[in-house]
Amino acid sequence: MDYQHLNQAIKLLIDATQKLENIVSEAPTNKANNQTIENAKETIKKAMAEISATVKSPVINHIPNEFLAKAESLGIPLDDIEVIVAISEHHPSQLLGVLTEIENRAENIRRRREYFLIRLPEMPIEKLGSRLPIIKASDLNLPEEPISKEYREAIKYKYKIDKLIKKRAVSQTSIFAKIKAAEENLAQSKLGENNSNFDEEIPF
Repeated sequence: MDYQHLNQAIKLLIDATQKLENIVSEAPTNKANNQTIENAKETIKKAMAEISATVKSPVINHIPNEFLAKAESLGIPLDDIEVIVAISEHHPSQLLGVLTEIENRAENIRRRREYFLIRLPEMPIEKLGSRLPIIKASDLNLPEEPISKEYREAIKYKYKIDKLIKKRAVSQTSIFAKIKAAEENLAQSKLGENNSNFDEEIPF
């Protein structure tokens, strides 16, 4: 348990409580007090995030670095405890979804942090990445020595080469079969025309 987060949560809650107590002991509700209440609500939200971090330390190593870099470039504060806790509790596809939404509507979103925290849980979870394997530079660095059977089998399995070869063979067979069938139909058609000419009465 991280007591540093817990101590921070206590400080935030004391601060929010003090603000609310000041409102009760002073003048009736007005615009200034309404703003104070809103500030207290935000402070309490931060305190709750600190408490969550106390119980379970937020981990974001499941998030691709490019997603985090994109969030930072869009003005999402990655040093904010609420933001970090929110990211740690959601799927990477949800993060990408809300960041894409913010990027597409950047001109219309003034409070991006608040928008991010509200919309992140509402994003659907989707499958990320291409269905095809990503070829890395290391895959092209073939060993200088003769390739072993085990290495060849590993490459074939990784890129599903056997399936690709089988699929290509089936595809080619299908094309050749269609061509052959078309040629046979054409030949039968010509043969039928020739036979019909022989059956006609030949004028003398």
